[in-house]
Amino acid sequence: MTVTDKIRSAAQVDSWIQTERGAGRKIGFTCGAFDVMHAGHADYLALAKARCDRLLVAVNSDESIRRYKNPLRPLNPWNERAFVVAALEATDCVTVLEEDRPLALIQRWKPDVYIKGGDYAPSALRSSSAVAAYGGESIVIASAFPAASTTALFERIQALALHEAPLVAHPSHATGLVLIDRDGTLVKDASFDPGQVELLRGVAESLKRLQDAGYLLCIVSNQQGIGLGYFGYRDFIDGNRKLLRLLGKEGIAIRKIYFCPHSLGEPCDCRKPAPGLILKALRDLNAAPENAFVIGDSIEDMEAASAAGCSGLYVGPDHPRYTAITFSEAAETILKAPKTRS
Repeated sequence: MTVTDKIRSAAQVDSWIQTERGAGRKIGFTCGAFDVMHAGHADYLALAKARCDRLLVAVNSDESIRRYKNPLRPLNPWNERAFVVAALEATDCVTVLEEDRPLALIQRWKPDVYIKGGDYAPSALRSSSAVAAYGGESIVIASAFPAASTTALFERIQALALHEAPLVAHPSHATGLVLIDRDGTLVKDASFDPGQVELLRGVAESLKRLQDAGYLLCIVSNQQGIGLGYFGYRDFIDGNRKLLRLLGKEGIAIRKIYFCPHSLGEPCDCRKPAPGLILKALRDLNAAPENAFVIGDSIEDMEAASAAGCSGLYVGPDHPRYTAITFSEAAETILKAPKTRS
């Protein structure tokens, strides 16, 4: 059966009802304008179908909508609205409702179940007494999308239409790229509880100087705790939200956050000392390695920087291979570095 085969005239519905009843099937009936189909409609019709074997939907004619809703409605003509309703798996038969109320059709076909969407009692349905008179049942179904409505969609569309699209931003001419490790470099190590996230000394002032000098700022971080199950993506993101708020108060913008969620037991190309995250940042931001710097507190940070062709600045504890400097000194080194034309 095609979609259009589901759309029937009142006389054709007479025959359809007779056939379905003869097969012992329970008939459900509902109606509505369905001017702009939304999630509330789809959910309500699916729930309605669950209460019967066959669902008959009467779609208000254009004239009836103009009478009881608005002389400027409907937005879509009846044949299009009926087609959309018929295309749903939940509907078995679609017909036209010429009157403002469905009472005449209910009395004509005597559906086993009269179904409407809403949050009022079945007794409040004006046609429920007629349904009860022939032994039928009236049901009101509350959708899981109570805020969805055609009127709300129209209001949203009208609001959107008032807004002009923004002008295209001018391409940024960044001086270079600074990739910063997170834990132990920007914030106290393993700070995932938003209440415990705290910027380390000198970080905010140094990042502001770098940003003002034209450098793009990104975070590049190993997060094997995700892979080990110590915390989840949401915990990591919530902690980063706190970090971004702290930096935002200082006028500092982080362009992107790159992270590796894999544990040591999960081979990957992104976990530092592998250069995958840094190489991706260079590609994403069209940056040359010679104009990119990595600030980190671990050997892995420095090895990843070297593998990607970037300069590494070590701000960790004393180590025989690297001379430790402060974050402020790292920023000063970057600011004094000669710039290479990309």
